[in-house]
Amino acid sequence: MRKKLHKNAALLVAATLSLSALAGCSGNNSEDNANKAANTTNKAAETNTAATNDTSNAAETTESTAPEEVTLEFYMPSPTANVNDLEAVLDKFYEETKDTLNTKIHFNFTTFDDIGQKVSLKLAAGEQVDSVFTAQWTNPNISAMISKDQLVNLDSYFNNDKYPGLKKAFTPEYLKNNSFADKTGSSHVYGIPFTHAFSGGATIYYRKDMAEKYGIGEIKSLADLEKFYDAVLANDKGIVPFTFNGSTDYVSDLLLTMTQPLTSKHNYMVNMGGTSVSVAIKPDGTAYAAKTIDGYSDPEFLKLLPEPMNTMDPLKGFKMVREWYKKGYLEKDILAQKDPDGQFMSGKAASVFRTLDIYSSESQQLETSIPGAKIGAYVITPGLMDGTAKAVGSDFKAWNFAAIPANSKNVDRTIAFFDWLFANQENHDLFEFGIAGKHWQAEGTTKYSYPATVDAATNYNFPGFTLTWNPTMVRYDSKTPDNIVTMLNNMGDTNFFYKMPNAGFSFVPDSVKTEVAKVSEVRTQLYTIGHGVVDDAAGNLTKIQKALDKAGYQKVVAEVEKQFNEFLKTNPYEGQ
Repeated sequence: MRKKLHKNAALLVAATLSLSALAGCSGNNSEDNANKAANTTNKAAETNTAATNDTSNAAETTESTAPEEVTLEFYMPSPTANVNDLEAVLDKFYEETKDTLNTKIHFNFTTFDDIGQKVSLKLAAGEQVDSVFTAQWTNPNISAMISKDQLVNLDSYFNNDKYPGLKKAFTPEYLKNNSFADKTGSSHVYGIPFTHAFSGGATIYYRKDMAEKYGIGEIKSLADLEKFYDAVLANDKGIVPFTFNGSTDYVSDLLLTMTQPLTSKHNYMVNMGGTSVSVAIKPDGTAYAAKTIDGYSDPEFLKLLPEPMNTMDPLKGFKMVREWYKKGYLEKDILAQKDPDGQFMSGKAASVFRTLDIYSSESQQLETSIPGAKIGAYVITPGLMDGTAKAVGSDFKAWNFAAIPANSKNVDRTIAFFDWLFANQENHDLFEFGIAGKHWQAEGTTKYSYPATVDAATNYNFPGFTLTWNPTMVRYDSKTPDNIVTMLNNMGDTNFFYKMPNAGFSFVPDSVKTEVAKVSEVRTQLYTIGHGVVDDAAGNLTKIQKALDKAGYQKVVAEVEKQFNEFLKTNPYEGQ
């Protein structure tokens, strides 16, 4: 039931987060795009037009080699219905590439919870879709789309000198960690992965100005946080202390994260790969899959955990969140909350759960929305705040992807755009930040600031996690505190993390698809105890487990254990 807390979007990013993912991710199943998609990409790679040449050098040519103009249809989620001043940025792009790409782009924005279904309907109707945002946490997720032969196998476009921008920005190791298995267990690239870091950095953003008013100052511990919430309840009636998306991660998981002791052994995973199954590595190197939806409630799983976790109260998180709910720290109607960030930015909530990798945008938005407001960031991921190396685990996967539908007639033209986008920092920055000098200005090679004339409320605000985020091209707001910069840098450093035992593993649910669907439906009942809405967590958990077993949960558990043991034969646990 627990998972790595990640970008659920600015992300939720990411940042990320639906229940089928138990906090923003869903099952890592995969299937190849079959011969049709493979043939499409092979043919595209062999017959690529001038549009797929090295566009970074195209300006040097004296004769136009531009192909016929095409308009591409991109679908992606966004925190706002429309991106400010997007047309100006697109006009700049068209001006710079009219003699090379000769491509127009129509961005279609929708909500985070609607993107999967909206795209599915478009594809079913045979409408034009050339790039689609997808992830482990969308519904349907990227694996489900692969299993329906809906996505193009992109292997041939990467690590390929014909596409220097993609080759430079996406290393073979990065792509390997962001590939998905087909029916045979062979992994392929089905989506361009977007991330700034290898962990979102679970963070509670809070009103630092309010904390200072109460005499609390910077929040550095759970005790500080609860003291802050008590002060909010006592002094600011009508403001909820903590707002949270009721259909993503469980608040109980956040509380466990805040109180989880650091250990030197990391032989287990909870909600592995969004399967809802928790797995631990036994002393003989084989896997044991917990038989309960809440892994900690399975004694066999619990005793395999490193000390002192193997003696923890299995219901610890549920009990803590119930106390939070009863104290009034959470909204009474938390299950219906869909826009926690809106609550926070409007001044109706004193804190919100997001990820550290969106610090700059979160800070800018808050300080623009509420005059005099200051943002504080309490990083709850163990080891990240104090800089303890190898305390944070990662499977080195991104949580956001741009995929190309198999029925797109513009596969190579779409790839040509992405190749151009990552060909150099200037191309990338145009779409991530806007027009230099108008929307933003560079501060050296790693930071940026905004001109004094810029109105943040109307300034360019493209959701970069859907198109541009890449570990090799990161800039930080010049106002970002040094300690936050240090943490952000650590999050982009592979050496800072330990490799999770399931890194590179993708669950293929073909043999249990019916059970997975039924389990996903029943699993939504866990929100009531995961958010502390009801008493008797133990009794409710027992009832839910019985319903899950009736839906076929044990069959799913057995299949996950079987496939993961096969994976361990060639990817053994290394004692990390």
